[in-house]
Amino acid sequence: LLDAAVKTQDPNIHFLLVGDGALKSRLLARRDSLGLKNVTMLTAISRDNVPTYLRLLDVAVVPLKKKKTFLSVLPSKIFENAATGKPILLGVEGEAKELIQRYNAGLCFEPENVDEFLEKLDCLKVNKRVYEQCNNGALQLASSFDRKRLAFQMLQSLASLVGEPNILSKTKVT
Repeated sequence: LLDAAVKTQDPNIHFLLVGDGALKSRLLARRDSLGLKNVTMLTAISRDNVPTYLRLLDVAVVPLKKKKTFLSVLPSKIFENAATGKPILLGVEGEAKELIQRYNAGLCFEPENVDEFLEKLDCLKVNKRVYEQCNNGALQLASSFDRKRLAFQMLQSLASLVGEPNILSKTKVT
């Protein structure tokens, strides 16, 4: 993302990076050496504060390295971000990309491809119709993968397996 911050000429684009990953000190030093004013880096925040920061975003970015190991993963950040209804810019191949495309919850770019990332970001910025479609798709994705609803469905399946399909009939999912 720092490479994208260097390349973008749009003064209205600002990158917010939150967390204390293994590369944080290196990224901070690089940001400072490049004099990037369009990148804010914060330390890790509590799980309770995540929604507050996610609401600040116009677009959520989920970038991963271009590695085979990521082909079969679904980063939890996808679901957290989808719940805000903000379009997701996803830089990963495989199952995660298929999920974003199936729900039209955002746009995907080739991992580590800065130019393609900036093209997709610009598309969301200038094309309000695409932005709204991705916004709605993100909300649909979040609804489909709601943890409480999925847990209740699992309980229903387990109840059926043990021969008590009606045991949960009075239970509500909120």
